[in-house]
Amino acid sequence: MFARIYRWFRRLFILVWLFLVCAIAGWIAWANADLISVNLFAIQFPQLSIGFYLCFTFALGILLGWFGTLILANTKLLARKRELNKAKKEVDKLRAAQLSP
Repeated sequence: MFARIYRWFRRLFILVWLFLVCAIAGWIAWANADLISVNLFAIQFPQLSIGFYLCFTFALGILLGWFGTLILANTKLLARKRELNKAKKEVDKLRAAQLSP
């Protein structure tokens, strides 16, 4: 019962958060409608609005941060799994040593 309520609130929170992010991105794009051309590492990008470039870099930063966190979390998880497997083997050895006279 509690898990169902938790999932419902979590989904609601995610939807509200996504709506707010989209609303802020729309407001930034609307308020910064001037056209610019970006030159990055000798690559000339087309003329688009400042708001588009701001929203794009914001989204790219979020994705890079998310992937970086995911990689770090998976690395820690794999390390913990190795430790757990090592501990399980040690416990199995101790149990086998106790049973044999």
